Amino acid sequence: MTTATKPNALDILKNLGKKAPAPATSSLAAQVNDPAIAGAKKDKNTVVLGFDPGIADRARYASQLKEALERAEGEFAVAQSEMRDYGGSKRGLYNDTFKANVTTVKVPYTVDTPAGPETRTVAVICSNKYSVQKDVVLGNKDALGASYERLFVEERSKKLKPNAEELIRGVFEQVGLSGDELENAMEQLFEEEVKVKTAEAYEQESKKLPADLQTVLAQGVTRSQPGLKFD
Repeated sequence: MTTATKPNALDILKNLGKKAPAPATSSLAAQVNDPAIAGAKKDKNTVVLGFDPGIADRARYASQLKEALERAEGEFAVAQSEMRDYGGSKRGLYNDTFKANVTTVKVPYTVDTPAGPETRTVAVICSNKYSVQKDVVLGNKDALGASYERLFVEERSKKLKPNAEELIRGVFEQVGLSGDELENAMEQLFEEEVKVKTAEAYEQESKKLPADLQTVLAQGVTRSQPGLKFD
C-alpha cells in the first residue's frame, strides 16, 4: 500500500489556476427573491448573507487561494533561508580559494520547456552592508587599535541642544568672550553625534584579526542578509 504524497503550496497554486471557477456574471439586486438577501441573518453590526450559488464557487476559490498563498509564503521562507546559507557559504569558499572578492554567486538549476531542458539560475547577492552596534564597537576601540580605522568609518556631526535658544541669548548678553571662555560657551550650544559604519574593506580586514577580536566584532557588527534574484 502506497502513501499519497502531500502536495506542496506550489502544486496547490498550479492546480487552483487550472480549475478556477468562472467569475459571477449575475448582478446581486437587493430584492426579496435574492438568495443572499432572503437568507441574510443579522448579528449586531454584522450580516451573514444567505447562500448564493452564483458567488459561492468564487468565495471558495478566493479562500483556497488565500490558504495556498499563506502556505507558499511559509515554504518560500524556508527555501529562501536555504539558498541564502548555501550561496553565502559558497561565496566565502570561492573567495578564500581564489583570493577573490566577489559579492554575488549564481546557483544553476534546470527546468523543462517545450524546447527541452533549460538552465536557469538563482542569484545570491551578498552585499557588503552591515548593521553596527555603535556602543559595542566604540567600547572596544582601544582593543582594536590601528585596525579600527581600517574596519570602520566615523561620521561626526553637531546639532543644537534643546535649550540652545536660551543659551544663545545668554551668550549674546555677554560681551567680549574669547579663548577658553568662548569655546566653553560654544560647547554648551552643540552636542556631538557619532555614527559608525563599516569601511569598504571591512570583510577582508576583519579576517586578519586575532580570534578574540573577531569574536568582539561578531557581537557588534551584523552582515545584511543576502538577497535573491531569480531568472
